[in-house]
Amino acid sequence: MITAALISGKHEWAEQVRSALARYAAVFDVEPDAPLGSVFGHVPVDIVALDSDPLTDKVITTLRQIQDMYPNSVTVCVATAETAERARLDDLLAPDFWLIVPAAAVQLHAQLEPIVAFVTAGGRRALPSASGTAAALRDASEPAVREEHGSGAGGFATSGSESSLYRLIKRLASGLDLDELFTAYCDAVQEATRCVSYCLLWRSEETGRFTVVRAEGLAPLLQRECALAPADPLPACLQRSRGIITRESLSPGPEGARVLRELEMLGGVMAAPLFCQAALRGIMAVGPKVIGGPYTTGEAEGLFMLSSSAAAAAAQTELHQQLEARNKYIGQVLSTMESGVITLGMDAKIRVCNPYAAAVLARREDEVVGRDIRALPSPLGDYLHACLTHGEERSAEELGILANQVILRISTRRLMDARGVLIGSMMLLEDITAERALTQERRKAERNEVITQIVARVAHELKNPLATVYTFAELMPDKLEDPEFQHLAELVRRDVHRLDDLVTKLMSLSESPGSDQQVVQIPEILRLAILRVEQLDEAAVLRIVSMLSADLPMVRVDPNVMAAAISHLLRFGLGDERGQVTVEAKLQNSANGERPVAIVVRAPRDPSLEDDPAALLDPSYVLEHPEIDLGPSASQRMIESQGGALEVYCEDGSIYFRVLLTPYPDPARM
Repeated sequence: MITAALISGKHEWAEQVRSALARYAAVFDVEPDAPLGSVFGHVPVDIVALDSDPLTDKVITTLRQIQDMYPNSVTVCVATAETAERARLDDLLAPDFWLIVPAAAVQLHAQLEPIVAFVTAGGRRALPSASGTAAALRDASEPAVREEHGSGAGGFATSGSESSLYRLIKRLASGLDLDELFTAYCDAVQEATRCVSYCLLWRSEETGRFTVVRAEGLAPLLQRECALAPADPLPACLQRSRGIITRESLSPGPEGARVLRELEMLGGVMAAPLFCQAALRGIMAVGPKVIGGPYTTGEAEGLFMLSSSAAAAAAQTELHQQLEARNKYIGQVLSTMESGVITLGMDAKIRVCNPYAAAVLARREDEVVGRDIRALPSPLGDYLHACLTHGEERSAEELGILANQVILRISTRRLMDARGVLIGSMMLLEDITAERALTQERRKAERNEVITQIVARVAHELKNPLATVYTFAELMPDKLEDPEFQHLAELVRRDVHRLDDLVTKLMSLSESPGSDQQVVQIPEILRLAILRVEQLDEAAVLRIVSMLSADLPMVRVDPNVMAAAISHLLRFGLGDERGQVTVEAKLQNSANGERPVAIVVRAPRDPSLEDDPAALLDPSYVLEHPEIDLGPSASQRMIESQGGALEVYCEDGSIYFRVLLTPYPDPARM
């Protein structure tokens, strides 16, 4: 692994450059003119990347300090094409490489690959010549050529425009299959060292032991059975030394003898460690050279660099395989979910649409994934985009799509990465069409059941008045002049009005009342309501007290329907002669500035009434309590059919029914 110091800038592409560098190196952010001792005191720097727009004195000072500390580091200048060209013409800055921005991620990686290859191959930055002029600038697209290091056939010789090591590194980085990577690495080791045998061990994540994954010239039994623990002499020695081990470098003591025994067991005279994130993951033991003689320093260094590159590539390959396994697992989870998932990326393209969501939307997955929000039925795409751009999240919101043929329950959320950076938006959706249809059928059935019970109850109440009417009809021919018969006639008249009242209640509960709306005065409505009460009980009318405010506005209602509704409330208040009933009409103040007309009926509270008076307006509650009159529940339906509202509450031992009506606008008052 190589290291890179990024003298950070503030441009929008700074994070893109950092992410691209992190693919190849450990990146350290450096603030211009910051103290460097605590940061780089023990960390070597291979690449120095700096922001040249603008190229300030602080940036140049920090660059010079790092170059003084690590003279072999390679300088990469991040700049726009115009800035780079101007610097070349004015000789303002002479880095080893230019990294041209802005650029897409693929282009940044393409520019960085030859830079990393140059550094990994042992390249060094161009130092000023004796005359003080800077060395010629290199573009990132121009691969560097390294002079031969070491001697003999084992050196990394130049071949044309690129070294053999550079070619091998490209082979290592080309694949994402671990077996192919091990094969390419072992071929590269043989080419670089000209060894007669080798043995590659790799530590398993499951067992934690080093086992043979590739070998040449090793006994088959050892290839099958050899397994080293991390605490065994050879792995422990490589973990401590973090460098090449040769037979000659081992100490003559017992510990060195144990390491040498394991090295010889693998058929090697030299071993190189393969580190991933400071942990030993592999061991490469190479046997003697084909032409004999010891390995040179250059060959040992070449093996170490090659092993480091292979370890980094293996870590990347394993990470890729883990991501593939995780994506496959996530894909299986999404495909079996009984709810829909749709995600929108930062590019406003749909990234995920699981099979459930596709089926609900009547789309194929390939018709949605990779397309913009127009591929989704309205307004789903708008909701996803609003969540992404404005943070407008929704929770369990119900809406209809496809001409309201499909009812969905949706929730939207923003998606963040581990650092809290926004990466997209997500929508969870559930098809509740069948659920809503079932709910409507259930409500319809419950309503029909309530109406059936109401009809049964009203039919029971009709029996007594009908008996009186039937008796009256039987006696009428013979008793027309009888005074007692005249009294019976009065009872019949009263019971006929009771029948009319019961039928009105029944109709108001079973269907919407008919409406013949007119502009009418409030006193006229109250007169009609009291007249209805009088027709049923002349004595009860004497206990009704009316209080009307002056200058009441007119209202637009059906006077007969509204009078019937208020008469039901008056009769409920009169009850079993509990006391006086007051009806008051006045203007009501409200928070929004409007002043509706309030008709308030006040009556003594029945002690048997429960704490929740609003239950009087629920037909189901009234059915469960046969002793309670149907009047208030019937009144509520009538009043609401006229655009009004009915409230009920208890206070100071009294029960209040408040009818709110909207005043009809009078042009003379406007």
